[in-house]
Amino acid sequence: MTVGIYQDAAGQTPVMQAVKQAERQLVETQASKSYLALTGDAEYCAVLGHALMGPRFDEGWVAAQTAGGAVALRVMSDLLAQMPARPTVWMQRPTYGNYVPILSAAGARFADVPYYDPLRREITFEQMLDGLQAARPGDVFLMQGVCHNPTGADMTPEQVEALLDTLEARGLVPWLDLAYLGFAGGFEADCAMARRIAERFDECIFCITLSKTFGIYRDRAGALFVKTRSGDRARVHRAVTAIVRSGASHAPDHGPSVVRTILQDPELKALWLRELDQMRARVAQVRAALVRTEQEGFGCDELAYLGRQSGMFSLLPLTDTQEAALTREHGIHVVKGGRVNVARLGPKDIPWLVRAVHDVMAPAA
Repeated sequence: MTVGIYQDAAGQTPVMQAVKQAERQLVETQASKSYLALTGDAEYCAVLGHALMGPRFDEGWVAAQTAGGAVALRVMSDLLAQMPARPTVWMQRPTYGNYVPILSAAGARFADVPYYDPLRREITFEQMLDGLQAARPGDVFLMQGVCHNPTGADMTPEQVEALLDTLEARGLVPWLDLAYLGFAGGFEADCAMARRIAERFDECIFCITLSKTFGIYRDRAGALFVKTRSGDRARVHRAVTAIVRSGASHAPDHGPSVVRTILQDPELKALWLRELDQMRARVAQVRAALVRTEQEGFGCDELAYLGRQSGMFSLLPLTDTQEAALTREHGIHVVKGGRVNVARLGPKDIPWLVRAVHDVMAPAA
């Protein structure tokens, strides 16, 4: 249960029909395989920017097509590390496991604040705000939009507003990482946080991967969007271009071309949204089935919190010893810290997991 991919009830990661149709169009119409600009296909960036932010996306943004979200994160980390007065990147704890390696490799400064208590199964919101009191104006807060990885616990709209109030009051720059658009409340609903930030802040950063949203993991479609003040825009664009040139150089284009084709075709977009909703619904059904199976089999609600969370990932409330026992005695593998991908569970897997979790959590005789 460690790999971060969506699977259907049969254990397959299907190719969306909208993707297949878009690929057929590209085979027939694509006129060249020449290099794009270092910042990628400007049309793709514009189409994606408008889909994400609506009218809030304009000429005030520096945009770059990237090979998935990890490259967008690395480019931005390099940019922050190269600034004369390096800001500190503040992160949630726990958070996505690749942030620290990416920031470390770039030489960026970082620190963290508590976000979630896995044993209490709740967001430590006030502790997070208290931790940000140590941040300095110009520092950056790296957070996730929806379907928080690894916890599955998303802030309420009221908490988001309170967090943005704190960031604005302290002069901190929001850095939003979006990897699961469409898996919480649907694509439009899941863009709300990005739109609110874009509307409210003169400076902000968005990193996006479309691997899950379009099911095109290996095709590496992503983007970096940086909103700057007008006097900094040209300099930031030059810096992003230079960083891309010294690293990935040119982003792969097949996946982004598929995304652009779908978003520009009303029929394909409608088909894609239906398929995305089906995936979202299946993940929600798995979560509900986990809660129901425990209630029926054990008469308790130790795992009820899973039904209130969203997205592919959640943390099981296990100690390190219990995690080891889950693998040793039941053959169930989880990421250290108890992260599981509920989207990889089939109907027969759910009772097995629930029994195993209760077995390792049971007090020793």
